[in-house]
Amino acid sequence: MKSSLSTRLTLSLLLAIVVTALLVMALSNIIIRNRFVVLVAYSGQRAAQRLAPVFSRYYALTGSWEGVGQLVALYKSEAENMPAIMMQPALRDRTEDERRTIVPADERLLLLDTEGNVLADSEPSADKLALVPKTIARSGVRVMVDGEHVGTLIVMSGLGQLNAYQTAFLRQVMLFLLIATLIVALVGVWLGKWQAQRILAPIKALSRATQQIAQGDLSHRIPVSGDDELGELAVAFNTMAGDLEHQQELRRRAMNDIAHELRTPLSVLQIEMESLEDGITEPTPEVISGLQVELGRLNHLVEDLRVLALTDAGELHLEWATLDLGGLVYSMLDRVRSSAREKGVTLSAKIPETPVFIEGDARRLSQVLLNLLSNAIQHTPARGNIAVTLAQPATETGQPVAQVTVQDTGEGIPAEHLPHIFERFYRPAVARSPRGTGLGLSIAKSLVEAHGGHISVVSVEGMGSTFTFTLPAKRSHATGSGVS
Repeated sequence: MKSSLSTRLTLSLLLAIVVTALLVMALSNIIIRNRFVVLVAYSGQRAAQRLAPVFSRYYALTGSWEGVGQLVALYKSEAENMPAIMMQPALRDRTEDERRTIVPADERLLLLDTEGNVLADSEPSADKLALVPKTIARSGVRVMVDGEHVGTLIVMSGLGQLNAYQTAFLRQVMLFLLIATLIVALVGVWLGKWQAQRILAPIKALSRATQQIAQGDLSHRIPVSGDDELGELAVAFNTMAGDLEHQQELRRRAMNDIAHELRTPLSVLQIEMESLEDGITEPTPEVISGLQVELGRLNHLVEDLRVLALTDAGELHLEWATLDLGGLVYSMLDRVRSSAREKGVTLSAKIPETPVFIEGDARRLSQVLLNLLSNAIQHTPARGNIAVTLAQPATETGQPVAQVTVQDTGEGIPAEHLPHIFERFYRPAVARSPRGTGLGLSIAKSLVEAHGGHISVVSVEGMGSTFTFTLPAKRSHATGSGVS
């Protein structure tokens, strides 16, 4: 039979509580009994010490132990009925209650001679005792007369033996301890069940939420009940669900964008081909050139998608070599200089005289630079400026880095679009272009990260944008291939 986690957790807590309670009770029983017996033995020995002078006086007056049994027997009766010669003055002048506090009336007395033989017993009908010398020495009190050892007095409780009253008292203590243990166990079971339900409530909520996510409801979230580990689990789950929902939205939007990007050139190609087939359009060089442009758009889109797919799978092949990043920047500036001149945009560069060497793929890094420069030219109006800077800033770890900054004075990016600017197919209205696919910045980000770097953007709408990417640099000036 399958048991729930709540049942198993409750039973586990119950078992732990019961075992702990039994151990506490057993140890308490042993400790209480042991200490109680020690206390009783000490009390009996103290009582024997207080009573020993009575027997010393008796021996001093009679000169022997003859008739001492009468003294021991009278111990059980009223103290005032004892002969005056047998009683200490200090004891004789006290009340009955005070005399009973010196030696309780229910105590058994034993008087031994110097050889350890029993001379008198207040309870002669009780079981005979075989006392060893070690016990006599430890628990008995010597009766001394003029410095001479004449006998040994033992109060039975001094041997650690409990009388009926003491045994009943100890039994009651154990009974109260058992009742207290049962009460603690019941309270512990109730608290354990309540705690188990409290712990399992967010887990059950997480289980239900997981089922909702599995059924496709990615909008489902669970409440965060605290800042403990379960609260952290709820936060992590909600974050995961939010990311899944966001990724689903990106995939949906990506499919729509891909379909749209493919439909436009394909529709143009289909119309042009039908027109050529029907003889409506002549196959002039201009028509063929237009078809090639649309085919180029298709090829560019497919290639971008292929690069992103390889990057996601970690299978993008990079041809690593030692590069002079400054030379690579100059090469890309020369490549876009004519486009900038046609639009009336000024290009400038600030490159260190000392080469900045990195390890990377020249073709892929050229693609990153070309994308950033092309975007800057596209979104910078005439008489605007684009400045490219290469620097090697200091880092906290001391690891050398190369930092490339592309800053323009263009239209800028609205603040609400900045967090999504590197997402695939994300093209804010201000940045839309009939030639763009919305994949350029996503590819640039993937390629920079594939080189172990980082890319970021700072932009103010109407004042321009600054894209910055950093790459690990080499410590030494190694010789390698320069501009690719």
